[in-house]
Amino acid sequence: MNILLVNDDGIDSPGLGLLAAELGKKHRVTVCAPDGNRSAVGHGITLHSSLTVEKRQLPGAENAYAVSGTPGDCVRLALDVLMREPVDLVISGPNVGLNVGMDLHYSGTVSAALEAAMQGKKAIALSAPPGAEPAEVVRIFLCLLEQLDVENEIRHALNINLPALPLEQVKGVKWVPQGLFFPWVDHYEREASEKASWQYRVKGTVCPDTDDTGTDVTAVLHGYAALTPVSFRFTDDKGFSEKEFSLNA
Repeated sequence: MNILLVNDDGIDSPGLGLLAAELGKKHRVTVCAPDGNRSAVGHGITLHSSLTVEKRQLPGAENAYAVSGTPGDCVRLALDVLMREPVDLVISGPNVGLNVGMDLHYSGTVSAALEAAMQGKKAIALSAPPGAEPAEVVRIFLCLLEQLDVENEIRHALNINLPALPLEQVKGVKWVPQGLFFPWVDHYEREASEKASWQYRVKGTVCPDTDDTGTDVTAVLHGYAALTPVSFRFTDDKGFSEKEFSLNA
């Protein structure tokens, strides 16, 4: 396959380099990633400034580019300008940190996969907890990828979350829906400042307890690889009403 590899942790992320090296053994790989960490930037793209692109060298990748913008920028730029041949699959990750439950709305990793889907490409987002060993994350993912029928089993994008376990200890694989749970609790703390304006910084703590059963959250917390099909469509199909309105004065 001709694969585009992106992320939101930046082009120097160890997991990205490991995945590029392994994928490059069987596939043609192009890496296009932010030049620094862009975690939690969501689906933003750069409109009011120019994007800087720097050529890099990554083992396993035929071409690698560091981009000054967002993960979404990286996907759009690579598909429009940097890659000359059709792309079979876009892989976003591996992300350092799970992207489950309501975190999907903030995730640059998932947003990059959804941007690829919006551009008509099959896409996968890959995430694992901060304590996961990057080499094991790549090893488990490649095992899953070899069994996936990308063309027929991925409609838009597939969100994969892996536990922080070696392959032999993963309990299994579950297809699960996105949960409604926030896996962390945050608040804003005011910082000391000599400026006239106020300064605040977000502080967060992990919240592992949840009754959000049967979802991506509980699957990965209980040691399973969680696979969740996701889409860029926002329409709530069950939310339509029979109610009629009149605009007559």
